[in-house]
Order: sequence, then C-alpha cells, then structure tokens
Amino acid sequence: MARNLTGLKIRALRRQRDLAQGELARRVGISASYLNLIELDKRAIAGGLVDRIAAELGVERSDLDGVAERRVVASLEEIAADPVIASGGDYPGPAEELVGRNPAWAALVLRLYQAWLDQNQAVLALADRLNRDPFLGDSVHRMLTNVTSIRAAAEILEADDALTPADRRRFLSIVAADAQKLSGTAHALLEFFNSAHMRVRSATPAEHVDAFILATDNYFPELEAVAADFLATGRTPDAAAEKLPAASRRFSAEATVAERPETRRFRLLKESLQPVVAQPIQALIQNHAALVSEESRTLATSALAAYAAAAVLMPYEPFLEAAERWRYDLDALSRLFGVSYEQAAHRLATLHRPGAEGVRFAFMRTDASGYVTKRLPLPRLSLPRYGNACPLWAIHAAFQNPGVSARGFGELPSGEQFLFFARAVEKRPSSAAAPRHLLSVMLACAVDDAGRVAYGDGIDLAKAMAPIGMICRLCPREVCGHRQEAPLIT
Repeated sequence: MARNLTGLKIRALRRQRDLAQGELARRVGISASYLNLIELDKRAIAGGLVDRIAAELGVERSDLDGVAERRVVASLEEIAADPVIASGGDYPGPAEELVGRNPAWAALVLRLYQAWLDQNQAVLALADRLNRDPFLGDSVHRMLTNVTSIRAAAEILEADDALTPADRRRFLSIVAADAQKLSGTAHALLEFFNSAHMRVRSATPAEHVDAFILATDNYFPELEAVAADFLATGRTPDAAAEKLPAASRRFSAEATVAERPETRRFRLLKESLQPVVAQPIQALIQNHAALVSEESRTLATSALAAYAAAAVLMPYEPFLEAAERWRYDLDALSRLFGVSYEQAAHRLATLHRPGAEGVRFAFMRTDASGYVTKRLPLPRLSLPRYGNACPLWAIHAAFQNPGVSARGFGELPSGEQFLFFARAVEKRPSSAAAPRHLLSVMLACAVDDAGRVAYGDGIDLAKAMAPIGMICRLCPREVCGHRQEAPLIT
C-alpha cells in the first residue's frame, strides 16, 4: 500500500464527532501539530497512542488499525487493474484516500463492480446456453420442420382448386397437426426459459469460496491459534493421524494407493483435526456474505480445514523465518517441513499477519487445458476466472518441463511489473493405465519484492522484462505472435 489508513480514519472519526484537532490532541497528550502529521500519514503512530485515541473517539482499536479497509483497498486496486475498465485511462492513484475519507462510497464502487461482473457473466452464460444446449437446438429444428410442413400444405390448398374434398381435408389435417406441434414446442421453450434451472448464477460455489478467501485476505488468525495450541500439546502431525478411528484408517489406506506420501500425510492430518477445528470454522463461515449457498459453505469448510492442517505442518513464525532465510525457495521449504511443492506454495500465500507479513504473492493453479482451479490475485494483478491466462505466463511454460521451475518477469499493458514462477507437479504417481495428472502451480509477486525471492536471481531485469497481457480478448497488445483472438479493446 502507498499509505497507511489509520491517520485517515482518525481524521474522519474526529470530524464525525465534531471534535477539533487541537482538543483531541490535548486529550491524548500530544501536540496538535503532531496529530496533524498523524492524520496526514506523515508520522507513524505507536500502539499506546492508538489505544488512547481509540478511547477518546469511542471506538475499538481494531476500528483504527485498517485491516478491513486494507481489504477494500486491495479490491479497489484490482478494479483499477481490470483491463476492460482501466484500458486507455491513467491509473487513478492509491485507493486509500477514497477508503479513508468515504468508506461508504468505496463500498458502493465495489458493489457496482460486482454487479457489473455478475451481469457480464450472466450474459456469457446465457449466450453459451443458447449456442450449446441440445434442447434448444432440437426445439428450433422441430419448429422449422413444423413451419415448413404447414407452409407447404397451405400453398397446396391455396394453389390447387381441383383438390377433392378428401384431399383438402387431409391437407387441412396436416396443417392442424403441425400447428399443434408448433404450439407445443413453443410452450416447451417458454417453460424452459421460465424454469428455475434456466436462471443463471453469475458465480459458482467455488467462486463464492474465492470471494470469501479474498474478503478475509486469506489469513485466519483463529485457525493459526488452533494450530499453535495443537503443537503446544507436544502432539505431532504424524501421531495425530494414528488416533483416527479404525474405520477411517482403513478407508484412508484403501484410498491412498495412488497418493504421494506428502499428500497422504496432509490428508490424514486434515481428517484428524476435524473435531478441533469444527467450531472455529463454523464461526468463520456462518452468515458470511460471500457464502450464499450450502454448497459454497461446504467447500469453504474443506478449504479452512486444509488451511488449519497447513498451519500445523508449517507453523506461522518458523515458516516465515525459514521463508525469509531461504528467500522463498519452495524446494528448500518443502524439504524443511516435509510438505509438497504445492502445499508450501499455498502456505506462502497466507503469510499476511499484520506486523509479521511475508512477501505478498498471487497464487494460481491450472490443469493442462488451462482451466483455473484456484486463484488468489494481487492488487494490480488480476487473475483470469474463466478464460486461459496469457500464453506467455510461466504457468503455461511450466508444462513444457514438468518438475522444473519456469520463471520470468512480465509487464502488463498498465505498466505494472511482476516476477512469475511456476512448476508443473504431479498430483499422483503415474501408471501404465492412466496418463500423468499434472497441475501447474504459479506464484507471482511485485517486481519491487523480487530481490527477496530466489526465483528472480540470475535474470537481467532490464533485458528479460516480457510484455504480457491477461487474456487475449482483453489484451490491447495487437502485435503479439501468441495472440489467438482479436482484442475486444484497442
């Protein structure tokens, strides 16, 4: 973030209470000029002073620390990075000013953007349904057949005066029968479009879970505390799995024939933690605005259980310390903590504890077709939801050499620059009876953080910065040898 939100919030709350700057400064024991610098975010504010100001303003300390507002800022930054919206326009600058001064307007902008996304997705889904649904195609074909038959019979009736009464009755019968069929097909289509199953949801349950994770910044202190308490008892992840019920262990043994050891260890730990994490997870997901269906809440429960298992296998402080020491080398972290490459990569994307934060990473996972199975974007780096990412991204290059990291720097049309690194990993051991199941796992960070990350080593930033886009349809780079579709914007 370019600015801290605490000062702006203090000024906004002080003005809401019609409290002069000098009066608030006197009450908390500082000079008016110092408070003015704090409100302008030109001076840091210590913990004790935050408490005193919060008390005088009649709010909780958490209302001033800006955690919730930082999530709003990140969402607004993502809007500014949307190629459709930002194309051709100047970057509006840091969003902190809007959030700090007018949080209601910031929330309204986010709701408008979400409504726009929902409508666009509904239109795309309807268009796809109209183009591909076999019922619609068959219905239109039957309607055309009926219309053609009615027209042919009607022309004969009109043109041939020599028809016998029996032939005339036969052709009239054809017209009546086909008209009835046409009416039936039309009614079936009307019911189809009015039926509940035709109503298009603008987001899938998985996308609702994505929204939930983004809204919480993919950091859950409640689950971190559960993991810390678990480890404080002296229990180990491997010993916890032994306490699973016998039936569960038998099922697990039968289900793990094709599992890698790290995957099996993670799954068994996740299962063993269920009684411990059930209540904290329920408290997190109940009544959350992003989780609007039972299916999305079920998926979120599973995701949070996996988060807790990762927090046990890779405790926050030791993992962050190791990540900084090894400069976010995923191979080193995997060996140190006995986890898979993907598990370590996903844990890096959760190191968002205020005051003890790691490098901010975007996380993306796709299969070989380019289908996005998981996404955690960064401000100014939106990740595609529905279409394939730019073919120049490392996430695609990784499939060319599985097990080896593909890495590089990329510059978006907006001018934002990032370090990308990815690896294609096998989800289960291959066999003669089945093809390899490869997924590409990618992390990306802002170029300003690349010096802290081992994957940027040895690459000449000035020479290796590749011009990239988001997806072809939304990329304005017309001169590109990898383009597959004409751009919607120029």
